[in-house]
Amino acid sequence: MSTQAPGTRRRTRRRGSSVVTRLAGMLLAMGLVVTVLVLLVRLISPDGEDKEPAPATQLSAVMTPVPTAVPTAVPTPVLPAVDVTGWELRLIDFDHPLGEDFVPASLTDVGDGQQMDSRVAPAFLRLMQDAKAAGFGDAYVCSGYRDYATQHVIYFDNHVDVYMAQGMSEEEANAKARLAVNYPGTSEHQSGLCADVLEYAGQDMEPYIGGSGLMLWLEQHCAEYGFVVRYPDNKTGITGVEYEPWHLRYVGQEAARYIMDHGLCLEEFLEMYDPGLTATPVPSPVPTPIPGGVG
Repeated sequence: MSTQAPGTRRRTRRRGSSVVTRLAGMLLAMGLVVTVLVLLVRLISPDGEDKEPAPATQLSAVMTPVPTAVPTAVPTPVLPAVDVTGWELRLIDFDHPLGEDFVPASLTDVGDGQQMDSRVAPAFLRLMQDAKAAGFGDAYVCSGYRDYATQHVIYFDNHVDVYMAQGMSEEEANAKARLAVNYPGTSEHQSGLCADVLEYAGQDMEPYIGGSGLMLWLEQHCAEYGFVVRYPDNKTGITGVEYEPWHLRYVGQEAARYIMDHGLCLEEFLEMYDPGLTATPVPSPVPTPIPGGVG
């Protein structure tokens, strides 16, 4: 039989009931929290389903693709507005000869006993004056205008005959001569539009000097006066003439600047306007040799 008083037992029962009530309240509160969390999840996921991270392939399908970088196109150089059929841009070579009878309308002395076409002589004289002022005081004009007869002697007597005397055939001698000297009637010198400039009188032209001294100055500045280095390095396959850094040809300032700035020869420049300007025409009669040369 219990020794506790009846009042005491009743108080104990009330305490136990209070604990249960509290636990029930806590569970209810926890249930409410869980319910709220579930609702929040469903609010975040409208369809009420838990979402797994989309595979990388699916993500890449919905992402906006990044445009492929396109290289900036190099602008095409604007050609100068020049008349490529004008006298100053006339192409003169073996396939485009002047002929035996061509003589410039007017010639002007340019020093050292040489002459040039009167239309280009003032510009050439300024070039020579400035070259001397730049430290090349001995600059020498070794050749300007040459008539047909003079060119004939230089080509045949001074080159072809010499090569044949060394054992070459006539065909071989002509082929070698044409690399250094234009055939009579096909020389730019006969036009009066060009001149050969050396560092001093008597300078040896055979080594084909270039890239230094007066030759470098001419290459850098000749376009300012309307001239170009007519037979550039690495262009023999186009011009048919070996590198001649001393051979300056007048083409006008606009054309000269473009040609020199872009490393062109005259043939390449003309073809940019009209390939027909450099096309080989119907063969013309071979100039009649002057007595004393090779026939």
